[in-house]
Amino acid sequence: SLGYSAVGPYDGIDALTTAHLKSYVSANYTADKMVLVGTGAVDHGALVSMAEAKLGSIGAGSSAPAYEAPYFCGAELIYRNDEMGATAFISVGYKTVPWKSGDAVAFMVMQHIIGKYAKGSGLVPGNISGNRTINAVANKMQVGCADEFEAFNCFYRDTGMFGWYAACDEVAVEHCIGELMFGINLLAFSVTDEEVERGKRELIISLFGGSGSVADACAETGKQILAYGREIPAAEMILRINAID
Repeated sequence: SLGYSAVGPYDGIDALTTAHLKSYVSANYTADKMVLVGTGAVDHGALVSMAEAKLGSIGAGSSAPAYEAPYFCGAELIYRNDEMGATAFISVGYKTVPWKSGDAVAFMVMQHIIGKYAKGSGLVPGNISGNRTINAVANKMQVGCADEFEAFNCFYRDTGMFGWYAACDEVAVEHCIGELMFGINLLAFSVTDEEVERGKRELIISLFGGSGSVADACAETGKQILAYGREIPAAEMILRINAID
C-alpha cells in the first residue's frame, strides 16, 4: 500500500461507481481510524455530547488482517517517455523504521541533514551552501546537476521509508544520482558534529515553526495520537531531538 495513493490511479476514474465509493467509505472511514481533537477553551462535556450526536453512527471497523512480510526482491524500474520533455524525475527509497521506533527521530534528523534544494530559490545560493550535498549538486558541471531535490521520510505503523527524489536534465541523471547517493552514504561514516546540529535545528524549526493556528494544532495532535497513541509534548520531542549525536 506504500506505493498507491488513496486517490487512486488516473485510469481508474472513469470506472468508478457509487458502489465502489460506498464500499471504500465503509471499509476505511471507521471510528478506529479517526481522532476527534479539540484545542483551546473547549468544554469537554459539550464536545463529547456533540461527538455522540454527530459521529455516533460511525462503525468501529473490522480488525486489519495480519500479513507476513513479503520476500524482498531488489529491482530497478526505468520508464522512458520522451513526451514528458527533457526533465528526468528520479526517486530512491530505503526501508527504515516505524513511528514508535527509537531510531525514528534519528531518521528525521538525517532527512534535514540532506535537506532540500531548488535551483534559483532560497536565501543562500546552493553553490555556497554549507550543506555538503546541496553544495555538491549545485556546483557539479559548473551549472549544477539537478533542478531540485528533497529528502523525505515516511513512517508507518510497522515500517518506514527514507530516501530522496529529484528532478534534473536528462543529460545530468548520472551526476545527480551519484551526488545524492554519495550524500546518503556520508551519513554512515563522515557526518560532522556541525551537520548534526544543523539538522537538529532545522528539524525543530520544521516541527514547531508553523503558523500556530487552531487547525494546525488539531491536525498535529490527531496525527500524533494515530501514530503514537498519545500526544507528545513539544518539550519531550525537543529532548528526543537534542539527544541525537
